[in-house]
Amino acid sequence: MDTITSKLIVAGILFLFTLISGVIVSRSGRPLSIGLVTVHKLIAVGTVVLVGIAVNQLYKTADGKAFIETGIMIISAILFLALIATGAFLTREEMQLPEMVLKIHQVAPLLALISSAVTVYLLVKGHS
Repeated sequence: MDTITSKLIVAGILFLFTLISGVIVSRSGRPLSIGLVTVHKLIAVGTVVLVGIAVNQLYKTADGKAFIETGIMIISAILFLALIATGAFLTREEMQLPEMVLKIHQVAPLLALISSAVTVYLLVKGHS
């Protein structure tokens, strides 16, 4: 198993831990536990960094760098940024937020997972 594959496996495990910790944070009620929120954010940031490193390595080694891979990478990046932004808003106690912010934060992980998986698949296919 090469280092890119190892990074992607670890990133997948971290993504699962991010989802689990997010469910725990959401069920813990208000006021949010700073410790739980911090653990959730650190796992999420680590996941994004690891996926970014692995995708960058795959992109550099892929043959025929196509427009579609770049487009899907941009979509994935936007989805991850949306998760970070909505997560930051959701931790603010003094703000009254529209329900849409929570819905985006609930739906974006699945979309980010799908978009990232498609990106990795296309890059791996071009890598082989």
